[in-house]
Amino acid sequence: MPAGLTSTPSDGPVGQQKKGSASSVATIPFARASKWHIEQSNVTSVAITTASAQQVLNFPIASYGYLSAVLVTIQGSAITSNTAITPFEDAPWSYLSQVQLSDVNGVPIFQLSGFHAYLAAKYGGFRLFAPDNIINGASSDGNAAKTLIGNGGPPGGALTGPNGLYYSPPTTASVGAFKFILPIWLEFGLDGLGCLPNMDASARYNLQLTIPGSPLLGAAGGPIYAVQTAGTAQTLTITVEALCRSQPPAQDMFGNMNSVSPPAVGTVQYWTAQTLTGMGTGQQTIQLTRVGNLIRNHILVFRDSGNTPRATAESTDMPSSIEFDWDVGQRYVANVGTYRFFNGYTVYGFDEANGIIVLPNTLDPDKLPLSELGDEWLGTVGATKLTLRYTQLAGTMSLSVLTNDIVPASSQVYQAPSLQYG
Repeated sequence: MPAGLTSTPSDGPVGQQKKGSASSVATIPFARASKWHIEQSNVTSVAITTASAQQVLNFPIASYGYLSAVLVTIQGSAITSNTAITPFEDAPWSYLSQVQLSDVNGVPIFQLSGFHAYLAAKYGGFRLFAPDNIINGASSDGNAAKTLIGNGGPPGGALTGPNGLYYSPPTTASVGAFKFILPIWLEFGLDGLGCLPNMDASARYNLQLTIPGSPLLGAAGGPIYAVQTAGTAQTLTITVEALCRSQPPAQDMFGNMNSVSPPAVGTVQYWTAQTLTGMGTGQQTIQLTRVGNLIRNHILVFRDSGNTPRATAESTDMPSSIEFDWDVGQRYVANVGTYRFFNGYTVYGFDEANGIIVLPNTLDPDKLPLSELGDEWLGTVGATKLTLRYTQLAGTMSLSVLTNDIVPASSQVYQAPSLQYG
């Protein structure tokens, strides 16, 4: 019997259920009772020039069932009259200076830069494979070349499929065309946990995307290009889609009762960033401010303050080891290489990018970064002290700490059925 089903006495023959009998009806888990649904919310085009002002775009999310994720597809046309470009290390995700998803009351659930949103999608434990894999080529985060077994496509080309391009970065000495799909996940763990009610068309979730000013200008610190010559204009086409789960009927075709809502419905996961700047050489002690909930992920992003690239921080500024304290005790004291080996390479199968250190609490029960039971979630209260200690090697550096925390609606966050036979 699936672990998610409850066995109850039956007043019929062994192995049968009497339809409609309250004493014999099994409860079907939400993940089995509901079905996936994708609905397009908005499509818009934005003109970009070297003198463009910052643009803030709002996309009300389509109403349907329970909201599992928001999918943002952005495609950039070739840059008019361009002769040569060198993409900034955060491109193309840095075409979005901020990504903010707000609930029906206007409270931000997800509030990160475009590049940080990409890190959340890649390392957040929502899907096994990264959104920017390329066949026989380098990914957008600066990692070395990789080959994806079983995927077609030309050597050095972008990851493609029967319905067209999934991801294509701007490449050096090209016309700058690109495409990416950025998922903003709300659902996590098991059985639809984290899906939010999305059935009221008069009270809709809202996605706000901010495009930086003058994005086509080349500069060492981006935001899009480190080098860009003679380019004058580009068009961005933005498509926003809602990935939902349907509202299940009260009973299935056999008369079994369905779970008509996700476990611990109303449970919300948040993504926020705490950024510290101007840190000089020597000992650093940083207290993390986002506490009081269940911590699902931390991601550290180091940058060189004088020139902003992560690559500069990686080569000259970053510490060789980091201590992570939880209240009065030490949780981790390890070399940076050890963090990356233990939480990166052996988990995801590829190295973390320049300046990035991932600290996931999503690796139970099988050491894979998805469908976790919650055994490793870090419980905190308002008085909890989470502290990073390290010695900065050189220069002036900034650090962004991305925190993924859960506000549970009830203790059922630990009771989602796994639907695994055993």
